Parts: sequence; structure tokens; C-alpha cells
Amino acid sequence: MPAGSSLSWHLDVFPDRAAAEAAKGPIAVIAEAFERTWLFTIAPSDWRAAGGAQHVATVGPLETKAAEYTAMYVATTFRPGLSSFAHMHPGPEAWFIVSGEQCLETPDGPIRGRAGDGIVVRGDLPMIVHATGSEIRRNFALILHEATRPATTVVNDWTPPGRCR
Repeated sequence: MPAGSSLSWHLDVFPDRAAAEAAKGPIAVIAEAFERTWLFTIAPSDWRAAGGAQHVATVGPLETKAAEYTAMYVATTFRPGLSSFAHMHPGPEAWFIVSGEQCLETPDGPIRGRAGDGIVVRGDLPMIVHATGSEIRRNFALILHEATRPATTVVNDWTPPGRCR
């Protein structure tokens, strides 16, 4: 993806891995998580997977200034009340919330989301993710980071004011 390009993250569900493999393009990853087979694709916002996929979400735009980047996908499960450590990423981070709720605490203010929401935040933004509500929060995250930098950096010089609690 050229620097400054605007693409989106597409999340599609297939009946099995073979069907996902048949539809997989060059900028796609297959994940088996949360009792389903997922195809994650980075493509223009109007792109759609072939082969009988159930399109679940389009999350974006994903803005990056890096000449080269790496996509890191993560599936996480947090019980209500659990939080991440203070951290940041050298590129945008996107989430798709499969179940439950979360609140992202940042210096720019809180960003709340619930099941079915897709959220994107800019790179180099200090943050803590909190699982809120009463249901287990399951989500996928995409960290699109500069290839020459680590995906995640611990933040020690920012103290969240507790706006998500």
C-alpha cells in the first residue's frame, strides 16, 4: 500500500477454511477464531470477497504514512473490568468488536464501542483498552504499523484520567 493510501479492513466469514482459501487474495489472512472461519482483507472500501462469503464488516479508512508497513492481527477476549496496559502503535489500529463492549481511553478522550462496531484510531496515540458492560468482550484488532518499528510500545509518560470508568 503506498504511503498516504486509504484502504479498509474487510472481515468476511466462510463456512470452512477451504472456502476462505479459495477466496483469499494477496493482501488477506485467514483466521479461525470465535467458532468461525474469517477472511481478513485490506482493500478499497467497496471491495467484496467472492465465493459465498458473509460480509460482516468494513472498517476504515486505514491511513498510513509509512513507506513499508506490517499488518498484525490479534484476537482478544476480556472479561468485564479487565484492561490493557498503557501503550501505543506507530500506525493506525482498527478493531471489530464481536461481542461485549469496550472503552478506549486516550488523551483525546474516551472512544466507546459495542458488538458490531468497527473503530479506527490514529497511530502514536497513547491508549488503554477497558472491557466495559456485563458481557465478555471478544474482538479482533488490526495494527497497521511501520515495518521498521515495533508494533506496540509501552507508554510510561501518560496517566489516563479514568474517563472510561
